[in-house]
Amino acid sequence: MGCTWGYTWHGRYFYHSWLFWLILLVLVLAAAVFLLPKLRIGQKKCPNCDSPVQDVYLRCPDCGHGLKSHCPGCSHIVENSWQFCPHCKQPLHTGAD
Repeated sequence: MGCTWGYTWHGRYFYHSWLFWLILLVLVLAAAVFLLPKLRIGQKKCPNCDSPVQDVYLRCPDCGHGLKSHCPGCSHIVENSWQFCPHCKQPLHTGAD
């Protein structure tokens, strides 16, 4: 059940065709164009200057803004936006902050 001109989708002749490689190249380029910008969406940014930062940074390398601090109760590193320490359950922010 092949085509009359000799190319079939499941036959060996189609994979040697320039059309197959062109379609494959277009699909790979389209996937790269649409997927690469979406991978950057989850990147963390400094709340002070909006420069990209990694999760392991304690301070922003551009502006020096503190991204994390130490818990006063157990000294574990905690995010500045957290209200309670997940390790010792102590409140991290007082009313004076």
